[in-house]
Amino acid sequence: MEGISRKILLLIMTVLGAVALAACGGEEEAGMTVQDEEWKEINLAGNDHPTVLFHFTGVD
Repeated sequence: MEGISRKILLLIMTVLGAVALAACGGEEEAGMTVQDEEWKEINLAGNDHPTVLFHFTGVD
């Protein structure tokens, strides 16, 4: 039973590692833009500074 749990743990760690590598791919997104409050498009791909984005939804 202990051998099976180690194999499952190894499988889970391998899957998590593969997901992390896929999420942190080296390719840069082309055309990564958002719209500001005046509906102007802002390009985020070539930005040298960290960007914090806020998404507000209409709540009644």
